[in-house]
Amino acid sequence: MEKLQLNIPDMWADHHVLKVRALLLAMPGVQDVIASSAFRMVALSYDPAAASPGAIMATLEDAGYPVATDGTGIIAETVPVADGKRDPAWTRLGMRQIKTDERDLKTKR
Repeated sequence: MEKLQLNIPDMWADHHVLKVRALLLAMPGVQDVIASSAFRMVALSYDPAAASPGAIMATLEDAGYPVATDGTGIIAETVPVADGKRDPAWTRLGMRQIKTDERDLKTKR
């Protein structure tokens, strides 16, 4: 298994996290998906015989969650993530977004 960590700027709320996790876990060869709306990041393991980083990024792009590849992500370096028990962002940031982001009110076409 290979590991992959991606910045996803448009994943800013919990419902985005749920959708991204469901998309990725439905892909053959993808497992251990950890997503953070606070860091706007996803970390996962994948079997290179069944999936590729390109296919994973294309799946996210098709669903409206393009991966930041130009340095515009929220974080520039990898973040050590515990084995899915708790998102470390909430401890580090000490806050949680509870107001609906205006971008969520618009439907993507």
